Amino acid sequence: MSISDIPKRVGTIQREHLTNKAKLDLGPDGGEFSDAILDAPIVDGDFSRIFRIFQLDPDEFEVVDDTVRMTTWQQSKALEDGSRDIVQLYSYGARFKRKPKARLSDDEIAERRAEVTKWRLPKRERRAARNGSVAAVINLADIQGGKSEGGGVAATQKRLLDGLENVQRWLDRMRTEYNITEIVIANNGDPMENCAGNYSAQLFTVELNHRGQMNFVLDMWTLYAKQLFPQFDKAQFVSVLCNHGEFGRMGGGKSQTSDSDNAGAFLAESLQRVLAERDEFKHVEWTIPHDDMNVYPVVAGVPMAFNHGHKIPGSDANGFEKWLNGQVRGDQQAHAARIWQTAHRHHFAAWDMGSCSVFQAPSLDGGSKWLKDMNGRYSRSGILTYLVGEHAPLGWSDMAFL
Repeated sequence: MSISDIPKRVGTIQREHLTNKAKLDLGPDGGEFSDAILDAPIVDGDFSRIFRIFQLDPDEFEVVDDTVRMTTWQQSKALEDGSRDIVQLYSYGARFKRKPKARLSDDEIAERRAEVTKWRLPKRERRAARNGSVAAVINLADIQGGKSEGGGVAATQKRLLDGLENVQRWLDRMRTEYNITEIVIANNGDPMENCAGNYSAQLFTVELNHRGQMNFVLDMWTLYAKQLFPQFDKAQFVSVLCNHGEFGRMGGGKSQTSDSDNAGAFLAESLQRVLAERDEFKHVEWTIPHDDMNVYPVVAGVPMAFNHGHKIPGSDANGFEKWLNGQVRGDQQAHAARIWQTAHRHHFAAWDMGSCSVFQAPSLDGGSKWLKDMNGRYSRSGILTYLVGEHAPLGWSDMAFL
């Protein structure tokens, strides 16, 4: 074999009269080299010189032993004094793999185990002494007052009264750990059932007419406001527009005027008027939309967003993400919100989108016989609560399903 037979050049080695035309294929787990020429044989399996030809770190790779191929030959060159220089050359090829990451030594493993064995929970202190003020958010979603299913109005009323008792117990527990100075009561939508237009049998399955439904909702909201708002230095009532709240005409389920013609907004304004003249409610801030589907209150310094959800396509994280990506093109507040709160789907769900946390509130209605008859699916009724503030990395903590 002559030097002209050596493959195309990829790397070089030191001797002037030696041209190295080695080849290498490298993948994520290893690779193969061929025709790597050296002027000295490999000793003790040390292929570091070959890896350096390709500017690779020899410490990261090891040759697969049974794949090594070697050839050797002599090459001569005329010197200036008329003599000839004869050198023995060696050509190598082999497959190689990446070395596994360095494993812990037995001593270090023993040291780590000792740390775990000795570790004890630190003594806890009241968080209120170390953290700033936080807010409690109470989500009242899909009450659908007047609906006959699930025990009707009587059962809905009991769920709301039991829910208020559970909320108070949860608040009492949270106050032992946190400095809760603010409370938010949210109407997440569909507070009343409506009488017709949302589905075919609705007119014949309600227990209250429009007037009765609105009075029922206003009574329950007023009770929650009277019991909870005076306990805190700051208070907010947040309301959204919704589908069961659309004021239709001639039995239709859709508004014939505009999105603003909605029970969610009307009842929130009515509650505001009921409480406006009483001193114990002067501190309450109101978020009541005109025709906006998204509302953006700031709660304990954290930007939040509320939307009933009936105009959000899909019923999972993928559908919400697609919808939100569209919203942020025209609404910077949609992107700024660190917490998104929706409802409408009648079951609890939550997912992390990186820029924000998304919560879907469970309903307070009695369920759907039609849905259960169709596929056996049902969900638990309840009230979703959590704390909001800068006390937690995500801006929220201590979620409860009450």
